[in-house]
Amino acid sequence: MPPLPHRIVTLTCCLLVAASIGVSAARSASGDPVVQVETDDKANAAHVRASIDITAAPLVVWKVLTDCARMPQIFPNLESCRIVEKDPAGQWDVRENVIDWAVLMPKLRTVVRNTFEVGRRLTFKRVSGNMRVSDGEWTLERHAHGTRLSYNALVAPDFPVPQFLIEQAVHNDMPNLLRAIQKASVADAGRK
Repeated sequence: MPPLPHRIVTLTCCLLVAASIGVSAARSASGDPVVQVETDDKANAAHVRASIDITAAPLVVWKVLTDCARMPQIFPNLESCRIVEKDPAGQWDVRENVIDWAVLMPKLRTVVRNTFEVGRRLTFKRVSGNMRVSDGEWTLERHAHGTRLSYNALVAPDFPVPQFLIEQAVHNDMPNLLRAIQKASVADAGRK
C-alpha cells in the first residue's frame, strides 16, 4: 500500500478531476462555454476543444460563423477577414484572417481553406501564414434548445512561443469568442 501522503495526493487529484467534469457538464447545460486545451506532443501544437449551447437554430448560428464581413465585429481580436478565393457553388472558400492575439506578440496572419457542409460542419486547414498548424473543425448539432456549437482543432504559431502562453490565450479568448457567436446568433434569431 502506498504511503499516506501519496494516497492523499492521489485522492485529491481524483476529486479535482471529478469536480471539473461536473463543472463542465453544468456549464454546457447552462449555455456557458466549455474549453479544454491540451498539448499534442506529436504535432507540437495545442489541441483545443470547446463548445457552447446556443438558443438559435443551426442555420442562424451557421450564418454568423461563416459571415466574413461581420467577423471582426463578432470575433474578439480579429482585425480582418478577407475571402481570397471561393467556390461558385459555395462548398469551400479560402480566407485570410489577421488576429491580434496577445500583447507584445506579433499579429497572426493565417490563410485557411474552409470546406462547408452547410448548417452542420465547417472544416479548416492551413494554407499559409504565421500558423505552423491551424487545422480543425466547427460542428453544429441541433438539440432541444437550439444548437450545440463545437470546436476541435490543432493550432500552433510558426514562431517560438511558450506553450503556457498559447494555453493561457486560448483559455482567455475562446470563451469570449464562443459567447460572441452565441450573442450574435441569439440576436439574429430574435430578428426573424
